[in-house]
Amino acid sequence: MNIAILADIHANSLALDAVYKDLELSKCEAILVLGDLVGYYYSPCYVVDKIKNDSRCVVIKGNHEKLLLRAITDKNFADKCHQKYGSGLNVAMKTLSNDQLDWIKELPESKAVEIGGLKLGLYHGSERHIDEYIYPDVFEKRLGRIAPESDFLFFGHTHYPVVFPRNDCVIVNPGSVGQPRDIGSVASYVILNTENLSIVNKRLPFANKRLIEKAKELDPHYPYLSEILERNNSYAECYNEV
Repeated sequence: MNIAILADIHANSLALDAVYKDLELSKCEAILVLGDLVGYYYSPCYVVDKIKNDSRCVVIKGNHEKLLLRAITDKNFADKCHQKYGSGLNVAMKTLSNDQLDWIKELPESKAVEIGGLKLGLYHGSERHIDEYIYPDVFEKRLGRIAPESDFLFFGHTHYPVVFPRNDCVIVNPGSVGQPRDIGSVASYVILNTENLSIVNKRLPFANKRLIEKAKELDPHYPYLSEILERNNSYAECYNEV
């Protein structure tokens, strides 16, 4: 069985569509989503609906879901989020339905599942905290403190794909679907094969011109949102839609 692991979609429908097309080609029977469906970009309804209505998906909260839920009831906090993260959460607050918000509220912050005889631990930041970053250059001492309890542990949050093989388990970050920070506009996710235990990192370019233009229009105070889409990618212009 092939299992897809996705993280950090961040309301980027163009990137999610590119990944979904590849999911069908890879015949993935289960999809594990490590949070941050919303935030940064501008298609939260589309992303939430696509994941929410896909029976293959097992989903947990990310830190941006927590930010969203707090911002709904705290205008001062919402204003701070706008300055720090751009308009993505404002768009989510204005456009997500009550049904979608209720679904987000009920998402767990972590989850243990068993699929194909494998125990899988799902987290957004780390096993300790939803907002902790486990970067590719994390100290070995920190990795050694992670108690396995699973055959595979999946973390998101950093937007950088990495695999840490250990004798007792394998720790995997699939990278980001919607805002990859190693190579701009090349969505990242992984596939776990439950039969041979292989982990394959998949990279899919997505059209970015409209998203860059919208980020510049809605968030001129936060150029990071457009610039990150072209980071380390001299071919990014080739991904624009005709």
